[in-house]
Amino acid sequence: MKRRRAMALLLAAAMSVTALAGCSAKTSNEETKAGAETKAGEETKAETGDTKTGEESAAAGEESQAASGDVVEIKWYAPMSEIQADQESVQNAVNEYLKDKLNVQVKFISTDFGSFDQKMQMVISSQEEFDLCFTSNWCNNFYNNVNKNAFLDIGDIVEKEAPKLKEIMPESGFAAATVGGKLYAIPNYQIWAMTNGGYIVKDYVDKSGVDISSVKSLKDLDPIFESIKKDNPEVFPIINSKQSIYGFTAAALGLDELSGMNVPGAVKYDDKELKVVNQFALPEVMEHFKLMREWNQKGYFRPDAATITDYKAEQKAGKYAAIMAGTLKPGETPVQKADFGNKDVEQFRISDSILKTSGINATMIAVSRTSKHPVEAVKLLELVNTDPVLYNLLCFGIEGTHYTKTEDGHVKPIENSGYNPNVDWTFGNQFNGYLREGQEDGVWEETKALNEAAIPSEALGFVFDPEKVQTEIASTSAIVTEYLLMLDTGAVDPEEKMPEFLDKLEKAGSQKIIDEMQTQIDAWKAAK
Repeated sequence: MKRRRAMALLLAAAMSVTALAGCSAKTSNEETKAGAETKAGEETKAETGDTKTGEESAAAGEESQAASGDVVEIKWYAPMSEIQADQESVQNAVNEYLKDKLNVQVKFISTDFGSFDQKMQMVISSQEEFDLCFTSNWCNNFYNNVNKNAFLDIGDIVEKEAPKLKEIMPESGFAAATVGGKLYAIPNYQIWAMTNGGYIVKDYVDKSGVDISSVKSLKDLDPIFESIKKDNPEVFPIINSKQSIYGFTAAALGLDELSGMNVPGAVKYDDKELKVVNQFALPEVMEHFKLMREWNQKGYFRPDAATITDYKAEQKAGKYAAIMAGTLKPGETPVQKADFGNKDVEQFRISDSILKTSGINATMIAVSRTSKHPVEAVKLLELVNTDPVLYNLLCFGIEGTHYTKTEDGHVKPIENSGYNPNVDWTFGNQFNGYLREGQEDGVWEETKALNEAAIPSEALGFVFDPEKVQTEIASTSAIVTEYLLMLDTGAVDPEEKMPEFLDKLEKAGSQKIIDEMQTQIDAWKAAK
């Protein structure tokens, strides 16, 4: 019964957060260093300006549209696994399709995932006018951006102008994107259950003699990696990059991070007491970094792993044998096969399937506070999420140019066509997507069933309001950014660096963040 009720638990989240957090505007700057909170708040307000409510923005947008009737340009920042050479053709096709649908034309600005965080920090801090962007708890951090007024409250716009959005996914999705009673993003409806693991080229597994089903942890991959390095010294056994491996192991480590990967503060997902801890101080996290150091010294990573932002070309060329995935999902194996140069791959799993708030807000689209066309932007999101033709155009490109269809109607990418991003989950409602060649019919039904069957975290439905610790979050996040990659790529000895890392976090206010999280989650638990 607990699992069946899991998806419903988030329904009360928005109301609970409203009661706990109040309705005050958030004023924080992600890059503000530790200092006087008053000064930090004043600097942030100067940077981002006054917060507009969804109702005010909707009214402004309606007035603008009614007055002019002109077609407006929606600027959309989107991350890609690698930049697509023929993206312009797809953008033109999208805009041609939109002519009969909305008074909107789209301009996509794409950046590889490794650079997207830094790019969006610059865009937001410069107050650049744009309309839409990808956001999550792990990339272009949702909580930090809400805290510094970067995103618009779109609740009223959705209710009045885009009601179909509320019809396509469970209310729990919207609860996960709600802070202080305000809706700041539209979740991309897809796999929400988090199952850590990865994919590895089958030929290497076979040659190692290891039964892939016996792999239950990262450490269990050692015999396979040793075999790969012995027989193929030019191949790196696993991809490590600026995205890190640690970021794909939260479920395996038993963690439910309450404000994203780079902020101290997490609970164990099965802890009924919901005790908030500094996850970086846990023994199991230390053991993870020790393993990364060991793998580094064995040559399992590229020496410059911490600087790598785009690895797709080398992956397809056979330079890597395995890749981590934070969320394993039905039907993904054919996608990974293509990414590994059409080599057969096998899946390995290192955690149970867990349903967490962070699994839902791991991929969302937000409207910028600087948008001049918030109503049109939300209407565009409604169309992307409800119109399969538009959604699949974004995901796969132009039929006959970028892909063909097999006899059973599945997509087969055209080699070297210039468009095959493989990031369907960043655009919208994945359950409207075409199936790829090799995927079995029924994948989307299987995915929804997995969401329903996942083990619910004890903190499912809790959404942390960071307003009272905005300065501490900015400071500790900067420290995590400084240390995480060097630890997770094994570039430094964790026995030496971890004490220094934890000391800096403590001095920057990690305990204050944890105490505030504990206060809020205790109140949330009592109100359930």
